[in-house]
Amino acid sequence: MKNISKLLAFGFMGLALASCDDSYDDWSQPQQNPQEEIITLPNFTATVAQPIDFDQVTSDSVTVFTLNEATLPEGVTLEKGRLEITAQNAAKTTVNVSGNGRACTAELLDAVVAAYGKRPVERTMSAEVLLNAMKDGQAALIKAGTIELKLTPKASEYTPIYYLVGELQGWSDQAKTCMFYPESQTVQTYTTQWTGAGNLKIWDENNFGKWANAIGAATDGDNSASGKLVTSNAGAMVCPEPGTFYTLKVDFETMSYTWTKLDNQTPAEYEKIGLIGDFNEWKSDEEMTATAPHNWTAELTIAADTKLKFRANGSWDDNWGADVNVAEKYYGTGTKGGENIKVPAGKYNVFFNDITGEFVFAAK
Repeated sequence: MKNISKLLAFGFMGLALASCDDSYDDWSQPQQNPQEEIITLPNFTATVAQPIDFDQVTSDSVTVFTLNEATLPEGVTLEKGRLEITAQNAAKTTVNVSGNGRACTAELLDAVVAAYGKRPVERTMSAEVLLNAMKDGQAALIKAGTIELKLTPKASEYTPIYYLVGELQGWSDQAKTCMFYPESQTVQTYTTQWTGAGNLKIWDENNFGKWANAIGAATDGDNSASGKLVTSNAGAMVCPEPGTFYTLKVDFETMSYTWTKLDNQTPAEYEKIGLIGDFNEWKSDEEMTATAPHNWTAELTIAADTKLKFRANGSWDDNWGADVNVAEKYYGTGTKGGENIKVPAGKYNVFFNDITGEFVFAAK
């Protein structure tokens, strides 16, 4: 094994990094910091800790790895270091760690949300472990291998996805074409002309296609202006006036629903709706598909973080945007001529309503 004096020859430098509450230099900025010399030690590796469910974490730091410190040369102690995390198409993220393998909870959660969004699904992220080893006031940056983190964002901060199943989409247990638009974590809406029989049930994202788990009215065919939602033996809810424009609002906290008739029964009609932005150089629209009256959907793959808008008929006469970062909230309400929507790299099912301006970017 190399001894510490030989390691010193590689060029030690003061690299003390910070904990959650301290300030530190941004080592991702090469104009501020020289390229670091990274040293490896035989048999000195980090072992990943148990998978982390952030809903179960109550402290401001969490253990992400353990070390076999017995392989360190005599007199060497470990100081603060960092994880360099990579995941799918996201940019490399740096998270600070202590010498005993604990990371700031907020930084780690931010890293997984930035890469994958807030859906509470376990994600695997590769992390290179770099630690600052100290002896006699001098420091060397030591690589302790690469670990595979398994991280689950907070379910308590996630807004679940719900789909409409009914005459609008052919009562299909395969067609995820009509997604509700969230207003909050518990309240969601769908606005359209409720054609045909105007009937529907609801599936959440984890139960799509399972008729026994459908959400609906206590009485099949109930066309009341409001009512209670049930999850057992659910019947179909029916628009009070089939063929008319209504907003259906559902509240999953109170398990209730309300139908509201639109004042304007002749909303503007558009031949097509498209997405345009940095991802296609603001040149031509990524066209969406009409799924229900005034509701549109598209599958979208974005190679790099982008800003974009919705627009009608390939023209700027009618366009919608919002000051929303999809990495933080996957839904919002666009306004005519609003700001560009920020969307991180990834694959999405996109939904848009041209009456209300509501939109969803559901990560695939």
